[in-house]
Amino acid sequence: MLQESVRTTLRFTEGGTAIIELGTANEHVVTLTSERLESFRENLAQVKAKLAKGLVVIGPSEGMFCAGADIGNIGNISSQSEGEKLAAAGQQIFDEIEALSIPTVAAISGPCVGGGCELALACKYRVISNSPKSQIGLPETKLGIIPGFGGTQRLPRIIGLPNALDIILGGKTLRAKKAKDMGLVDELVGYDKLLETAVKIASGQLRVERKSMGLVNKFLTFTGIGRSIVEKKTNKLLAKQTKGFYPAPPAALNAALYGLKNGQAPGMKYEAAELGRMAVSPESKALVNLFFLTEGSKGLGKSARSDIKGMFGAVIGAGTMGAGIAEILAQNEHRVILHDKSEESIAKGLALIKKDISKISYLNEAEKNLILNRVERHDSDAPVYGSVNLVIEAVFEDINLKKKILSEMSKKVRNDALIATNTSSLSVTEIASSIEKPERVIGMHFFNPVPKMPLVEIIRAEQSSPKTIAMTAALSTKLGKFPIVVNDVPGFLVNRVLFPYLNEAMYMVMDGYDIVDIDKAALKFGMPMGPIRLLDEVGLDVGGHVAEIMHKGYGERMAAPPLAALMDKAGRKGRKNGKGFYDYNGKEETPFTGLRSLLNITKSAPAVNYEAMAERLLFNMINEAVRSLDEGVAGQSGKDAANQVDLGSVMGFGFPPFKGGVLYHADIVGAQRLHETLEKLAKDFGTRFTPWKGIQARARAGKNFHSGV
Repeated sequence: MLQESVRTTLRFTEGGTAIIELGTANEHVVTLTSERLESFRENLAQVKAKLAKGLVVIGPSEGMFCAGADIGNIGNISSQSEGEKLAAAGQQIFDEIEALSIPTVAAISGPCVGGGCELALACKYRVISNSPKSQIGLPETKLGIIPGFGGTQRLPRIIGLPNALDIILGGKTLRAKKAKDMGLVDELVGYDKLLETAVKIASGQLRVERKSMGLVNKFLTFTGIGRSIVEKKTNKLLAKQTKGFYPAPPAALNAALYGLKNGQAPGMKYEAAELGRMAVSPESKALVNLFFLTEGSKGLGKSARSDIKGMFGAVIGAGTMGAGIAEILAQNEHRVILHDKSEESIAKGLALIKKDISKISYLNEAEKNLILNRVERHDSDAPVYGSVNLVIEAVFEDINLKKKILSEMSKKVRNDALIATNTSSLSVTEIASSIEKPERVIGMHFFNPVPKMPLVEIIRAEQSSPKTIAMTAALSTKLGKFPIVVNDVPGFLVNRVLFPYLNEAMYMVMDGYDIVDIDKAALKFGMPMGPIRLLDEVGLDVGGHVAEIMHKGYGERMAAPPLAALMDKAGRKGRKNGKGFYDYNGKEETPFTGLRSLLNITKSAPAVNYEAMAERLLFNMINEAVRSLDEGVAGQSGKDAANQVDLGSVMGFGFPPFKGGVLYHADIVGAQRLHETLEKLAKDFGTRFTPWKGIQARARAGKNFHSGV
């Protein structure tokens, strides 16, 4: 007998329309497990046997239709044939829906993604609620796979090949209005009218006016010449976007094109085979693992979710970081005061927020104004501060300034207010020592630009209470971020792991390497940006300041040539003033021709070997990551801590997602090879590459980096 929690249920209206509910009200997430699909098949058999007049498929609540296939099952696929059979089984059930001679309607509210979207595509009609939680799409390529239950075949036939590829290859989901405008759904209604409207369509009482695909879209979809135009343009775009690192988007493109050329049934077989091939790829295994890391991160503050409801915040510092923090607080329904030393600074911060909000296409003007109205400005002595129970400081990295500001502010706000400092490198424990009730003080390291960067590094001061940590994690999750919790050490986790990489890039500059080649070596490994470009983006004044802190905290292994300070002294601060290692003109950058002269570089450029250069750049990063793990920076050494290191490396500084994270990649390299390569690098370039003892210990014991030493 099937478990109740994974069953679908069937009932009939008085008029003879069948309604299949995909889950029960107590299920927050509905996934297409093999048990649920079998239950769905049984329901379909009854629909046919009882000669239903129509069929409605609906989710259990306003906030959930179906989140697609069970990701755990995808991650456990061990052979191509196993994946192919899994896809074929799902396709067969959805083919049964499509083959029904009666009207079939997907009544969507909440997420309708992956296999859930493919189920909806198999229905003749789709109705969606205007709930803010409603979304529909195919995010499979973000897991390194392709839609496998018919998505690559049905979606192009419904909305046209160009629109379908935009969704499939980008792993996109659409909000309700956008889906209606595109013709992906047929009706947009309030949730209270969703089932009623769907039943009327299924019973024939309501006729649907379907949006026409358009002549150009039909030409590009249903003719060989049109598809060749789309294929050529798309391949060019994919080469630019994926850089050859992600095999799933090209596979999805080929599946869609094959089906349109050869017919839907052969296309389904091709799609299933490609799903099997992608599911066992190393890229998919890494991306599925990363998915579970993000899900685990969301649960860190679960116990404190009720404690953060209705928090009233004050953000101190209206620069780029402070304005970004205030913006995401306001977007997530928090009142927030934006404070700075001058009205001019506050006005600039508010202008940044308004500009950013204006670009959010899915919000109407009333919704944008509502967000903006949540951001307030008050005199620093205003009585309203007595109601504030969240303070986030985001001023320049000067510890005495931060201590002064937070000490003063902590006396004006509620005595149980959460006090957070947005610092990338300074001691949160020292900052907390200057504040009454230091157990409420925490580090909350956002990354720039705040609205887009997904990570928040939560720094546990020695005084921070468990409740403070939990509340900060809960708030981070509510703001749409992935939190990791780390101990208060110089550079915390992300910068501590990142700086050996940046430092080595500067050593390589001094060794005569061309900065373009240094960046290219990192790009060929899969980094989103080379280390020299990254230094320019961070700002050479800021980078030099943090480099000093890291050197002071960790000694000679973190020492670097003072290139950032020399560049800053010469007025070359990076992208912020258009002059750094590169010269910037809009979106274009060219290497600074006077670099060798300015830095007094006398060595000739060595022979270029991008693979060897990448190892030199990245292996000491891995060395420091393992050391951080073993020293307990992310908690007791083991799987949970290693997962935090991996998540921090991907979400914090862009370690390639398809490589799973810095320690996930270290496991692929293996402790033995890592140890041997570091020893060779230490011999060639200096003791900063000396292998950490935990690497040698794992090499001897045959252990990986996700287990304790």
